[in-house]
Amino acid sequence: MSRLRATLQLLIVSTLALIAAGRLPAQISVLSKTVEERVAAPGEGYAGRITIQNTGSTAETVRLYQTDYQFSADGTSSFDAAGRQTRSNAAWISLQAPQVTVPAGALVTVPYSVNVPTDSLRGTFWSVIMIEGAMKPAAAARGKQEVGLGTVVRYAVQVATHIGQSGSRTVKFTKAGVVPGDTSAAIELDVNDTGERAYRPVLRVELYDASGVLRAQGKQSRGLLYPGSSLRQHFDFGKLPAGTYKAVIFADTGEDTVYASQYTVVF
Repeated sequence: MSRLRATLQLLIVSTLALIAAGRLPAQISVLSKTVEERVAAPGEGYAGRITIQNTGSTAETVRLYQTDYQFSADGTSSFDAAGRQTRSNAAWISLQAPQVTVPAGALVTVPYSVNVPTDSLRGTFWSVIMIEGAMKPAAAARGKQEVGLGTVVRYAVQVATHIGQSGSRTVKFTKAGVVPGDTSAAIELDVNDTGERAYRPVLRVELYDASGVLRAQGKQSRGLLYPGSSLRQHFDFGKLPAGTYKAVIFADTGEDTVYASQYTVVF
């Protein structure tokens, strides 16, 4: 999970110190897709829905709010205030309700709409809608207050708007090399989206020995990579003879151009 923060489902768990021990998280889950992508032109609008399930035995209050979202290959993610990032579409999104009550054992669907401004726009714009279950205080012992631990569960639904087919899809490889201490032949590399449009990169590595013979190869597909974001990709090739190898790395972004780079690695 630390190698890629742009997962299709983003589940954030925060542990809080609370007054009044015994508080429990709401038993909610999000059943709709946690990455919603649409292609739209400036001036167009579209609608989406978030379906929330309550698996508990009592009604639960759920809060919905917006943030921006960015992630890096080092495993960190940021959830800035909505609209702060350059490519945020948070201002385009209108939620039908900032808070809903989900009856016990029931589903509730919350609609939202996206209205793309008529400005000159290129590439991909995105943000997230956070769905948070409220903490419920349990019956406390008479006259007692204690410090306890509670858990707040939040789901993040990514809402990405691609402006037509516009925007460059650019790849930059960084920090490629062997994995220290690994017992097998393994390499890691960071993949950066330095363009204007989000894409799902298909990554491929070919390993050649000193004689130019192909000794191993691997291929992996990743989730949606946003402009300015990066991911870390791990390739494990199993046991290989010790020596110097040439690693040729390819990234397919869905366009005709395939990005490639070459590195020398020693196992």
